[in-house]
Amino acid sequence: MTHDLAVVGTGIVGLSTAYNFLEQNPGKKVLLLEKEDRISCHQSGNNSGVIHSGIYYKPGSLKARNCQHGYSKLLKYCQDRGIPHEICGKVIVATSEDQRPGLELLWERGQQNNLSGVQKLSKEEVQELEPHVQCIEGLKVPQAGIVNFKDVSQKLYEDILERGGTVEGNAKDWQTAHLHTCRRHL
Repeated sequence: MTHDLAVVGTGIVGLSTAYNFLEQNPGKKVLLLEKEDRISCHQSGNNSGVIHSGIYYKPGSLKARNCQHGYSKLLKYCQDRGIPHEICGKVIVATSEDQRPGLELLWERGQQNNLSGVQKLSKEEVQELEPHVQCIEGLKVPQAGIVNFKDVSQKLYEDILERGGTVEGNAKDWQTAHLHTCRRHL
């Protein structure tokens, strides 16, 4: 069978790539190749589940723009597909004087990256939110959240299959042969 696109890896990046391709190109054929026998069994299935707000990235950088765009797309996808998630916010703290400049830089980046509601917090204000945290000051970032990326991956997988995509697990031999062939032609 001929495919219009082959994607290697069924982590969140591979699944998202295949899903978006099929959304933008109805009727096209996508093949996902995975060396394991299941999807998202490495980084995507074993991360902390943070929905990043974009506060860490240099304003105007590709990472900042991608984070903002991806944040919106992820929330919409979760809402549309009924995937449990929570925008619970987070607190970033400075535990020593030498960390204050870094915290100030993050506050500035939050402002420049158009994050609304980022607040500077005193030690006492942090401890009201998180009583066990020891710090000298902090930032509250309301946009940060959590989601189980295994759930997101599973729903992407189902949507890809529903749109006619093909997923081939245990594809180690194909990857090895293909990479070997590519190396010979270099």
